[in-house]
Amino acid sequence: MTNSRKLIIVGQTPPPYNGQAKMILQMIDGLRGEFDLLHIRMAYSDSVVSAGKFGFSKIVHLFHLIRETRRALKKHPSSVLYYPPASPNLIPVLRDILFLCVVRPLAGKTVFHFHSGGVSEFISRHAWIKPVAMKAYGCPDLAIELGESCPRDGKFFGARQVFIVPNGIDVPLSVENRESAVSRLKILYVGIHTETKGLFDLLATAGELKRRGVDFEIRTAGLWYTDKERLRFEELRARMDLRDEVQTLGQKTGGDLQSLYAWADVFFFPTFYQWETFGIVQLEAMAYGLPVVASDWPGPKDVVLDGETGFLCPARDTMKFADALQSLAEDRELVVRTGQAGRRRYEQFYTAECFIGKLKQILNEVSV
Repeated sequence: MTNSRKLIIVGQTPPPYNGQAKMILQMIDGLRGEFDLLHIRMAYSDSVVSAGKFGFSKIVHLFHLIRETRRALKKHPSSVLYYPPASPNLIPVLRDILFLCVVRPLAGKTVFHFHSGGVSEFISRHAWIKPVAMKAYGCPDLAIELGESCPRDGKFFGARQVFIVPNGIDVPLSVENRESAVSRLKILYVGIHTETKGLFDLLATAGELKRRGVDFEIRTAGLWYTDKERLRFEELRARMDLRDEVQTLGQKTGGDLQSLYAWADVFFFPTFYQWETFGIVQLEAMAYGLPVVASDWPGPKDVVLDGETGFLCPARDTMKFADALQSLAEDRELVVRTGQAGRRRYEQFYTAECFIGKLKQILNEVSV
């Protein structure tokens, strides 16, 4: 039976293949049948590297979204408007403000899902924008945040209710029983390739592992955020003589990405991105039975149990990263044990069923 209120979802679905787009698509699929929903697709960017950047086509799309959303809200009075607030950057925030100030007055109730955390801290640092921003974002009926370590955006904006709902996914394949006799440690990173995601720390860690005589191979999958960073990385990799040990493979999706997870022994996530919120790549890795070595940083610290499902190291501490990876290289039973523990944690907390079940519960409450 569908809920009495129309649920109007304004949000991006792939492409791009980032965490937010994947989760919104999964949410839409999971809520169909229980909610009378309408999806108005947000399509500002078709690539993660163009997200948050200015473009005239994005202005045109903004007015298209406003027109379509207002039309839907007028047709379905008292509807619940679901909206994922922007990343904490000026252009996306200004875009949100215009959209929400024009659209929200027509909505019966409003739900904000903070996939990109930190917009409240951005507004706090830019006092000139705060009055109009509070008009746009203020007092939603419900705010959804991803984890305990994420910014408290819902509280800042005076949400009537705030719930923490971790992301959850279904993974087509899983590898629960890994070979413990293979000598070379196979390390995987998946995500956007940029300095604050830890790509240069990954390279420094690789250099330290090689200096220690650890037998390893690192493969990375994802797009470079800038050509300048890519060229710098390649030059540094060559200078450090790591071209054989560290391979960058570009963006991988579908079966190609699944094959990489199945290939790997360990997942490495050395992020220090200021607005990190969750990182579903960690969940994918855990589903494949991979221990996760990550920064002790918002996002990973909500997911990884240090010493049990992997290791949390101080952000940017490449010696500690190397210590953790070396311990796994030298103890293959530790790889298996922590990987299996991660798989169990994924099954308990981070499946699509867990995610959709929690969303159904809280959205049913706000839709009455």
